[in-house]
Amino acid sequence: MMHYWTYFLIITTVFVLLFATSSSSSINSPSVYAKYTLSYNDAESTNIYINIEFEINEDIQLYLNGTQTFIMPRSIPSGYALEFYDSYVDNLAAKSSVGSLITVKKDSTGGPRWTLECASNETLSTISYSINLTKHEQGILSGYDASKIRQNRYIGILGYSIFGYLEPMDKVENLPLMLIVQSLPGWPIHLTLPPSTNRVLGQQTYGTASGIAKNYYHLADTQVFMGPSMNVTYIPISYDELYQQKTKSILSFDQNLIEQNYIQRSLSFYVVVYTEDTDNLDVDMATTLSVQAMKNLLLYYNNVPFPLYTVAMEMTKPLDDKHSYGISMEHLNSCTINIEYGSGINKNSTKDQIRIFQYNLAHHIQHAWLPKRLFSKFYYPFIFELTPVIDTIWFNEVC
Repeated sequence: MMHYWTYFLIITTVFVLLFATSSSSSINSPSVYAKYTLSYNDAESTNIYINIEFEINEDIQLYLNGTQTFIMPRSIPSGYALEFYDSYVDNLAAKSSVGSLITVKKDSTGGPRWTLECASNETLSTISYSINLTKHEQGILSGYDASKIRQNRYIGILGYSIFGYLEPMDKVENLPLMLIVQSLPGWPIHLTLPPSTNRVLGQQTYGTASGIAKNYYHLADTQVFMGPSMNVTYIPISYDELYQQKTKSILSFDQNLIEQNYIQRSLSFYVVVYTEDTDNLDVDMATTLSVQAMKNLLLYYNNVPFPLYTVAMEMTKPLDDKHSYGISMEHLNSCTINIEYGSGINKNSTKDQIRIFQYNLAHHIQHAWLPKRLFSKFYYPFIFELTPVIDTIWFNEVC
């Protein structure tokens, strides 16, 4: 008789494979519903600028005529707090397809909503706003929930903290969106989204980069990293080579099922590190542990449900004693590992310290399978503007 856990793993694998197979077509869609442009073009400023340009797409039944509602998230799947990201949105403006300004009014009850008073014969064309990342980071006391800027050095952005959406967008599963990032000349950029154009795997992009999200959730769940002080390492991982190292006698699943269904045979794996304490975070050690953790999980789950994955690590000096750090977060194609200042790993770390560090990596990487691709009630679809409902933590944190 099969053990209960074996049944659970088989079911997990089947669901992950189905997700990977069904999602690929939407990522490769030739048209997009909207283009989000994120700009940072002044080294003396801590402001970023967001411009959302809506496309006329007859295949998507979302209407841009008449009054619209624009929303900023306040919570995320697997989040444990409510963050008022809307408080940091400045200069929000909207224009019609003929270039006329549309009246914008913030919700009078304090909600994260703006009413765009577009006339019935007008078509919404663009929404634009700015965010001061210094104020943003100072106001969000959970350091791991905030985007960050270090002038002339680094910017780390959590998608859900800066990207808003029109009210119907979070309810549509197949809603291709393009993200374009424009930065300072010569600044390296790393996106966790699949690239929108063909480029050499592992090739670093500078100044401008773009990616495609299959829907708003995918966009909100992404991260953007840029700046000369971050370290980016690319490691291609071949699933076939890993499979050869694991004999059929110890596989937990029906290998015929795996060979017939998994669609990715290789993984573009990235490790992005920004640290303000190089003595206590050895980049090479952290990268090696990340690769080992991912390889172990690929063998454990016996599939590669994503074409690329990023482990992103930040170790920043605390702004003050009110801010807290050290909690990591999982995403569909990445994880953000927030490390408390001075508590990383280096050549002097003990075996236990290294083991604990790598467990945290593996724990949050594996969330890309569970619960990101096999989830329970209230996890997805998700209401981004309300306090998260946490009634299935036993499932979300099973591993």
